[in-house]
Amino acid sequence: MLKGVNRQVLEIPQPECDYFEKVIFFVKPEYYGMSETRLREKAAAVLKKTVRPPKNQTGGREARLAYALRFVLAAFIGGALVFALQLVLH
Repeated sequence: MLKGVNRQVLEIPQPECDYFEKVIFFVKPEYYGMSETRLREKAAAVLKKTVRPPKNQTGGREARLAYALRFVLAAFIGGALVFALQLVLH
């Protein structure tokens, strides 16, 4: 459905995603004369490129490995700083 007073809006009420109720596109003024069918095609192309499933809330294997790597790296850097301070102070 195209609607709007000052702007044209293309509303897609039921996108193919369980997380969103509707998607609203604001049409640029230079494309106001374009047919609704063509605008819907463009909107569908944009949705295909941008809609991704949400990240897993529990975290996958990669997330756990990245967390462990950051922890080990931080511990190593902290240990190196303590060692360097001990060398300087003694």
